[in-house]
Amino acid sequence: MWPFATSPSPAPAASPLGRPLTNSEAADPKLNPLNPEGLKPCCACPETKKLRDDCFLQYGSNADDGADSQAKCKEIVDNHLKCMRSLGFNV
Repeated sequence: MWPFATSPSPAPAASPLGRPLTNSEAADPKLNPLNPEGLKPCCACPETKKLRDDCFLQYGSNADDGADSQAKCKEIVDNHLKCMRSLGFNV
């Protein structure tokens, strides 16, 4: 579980394969109707990704000693995870 997550990830949408999709499969519009543009994880949710990255740059990452990012960036990270999950990515 991501260090900022407060609850377990919701169950992924049903897939035609009968199991959760991998992230590379989630980028395939034929397998994942939630992602009709076929965005890869690196290119999905650019608005929330930029806000997340900017917050980590400003407040440090969890790996930094004494970093305050967990408290400062929690809502931003949660919004990015929500966006990624809405496209069918298993994060």
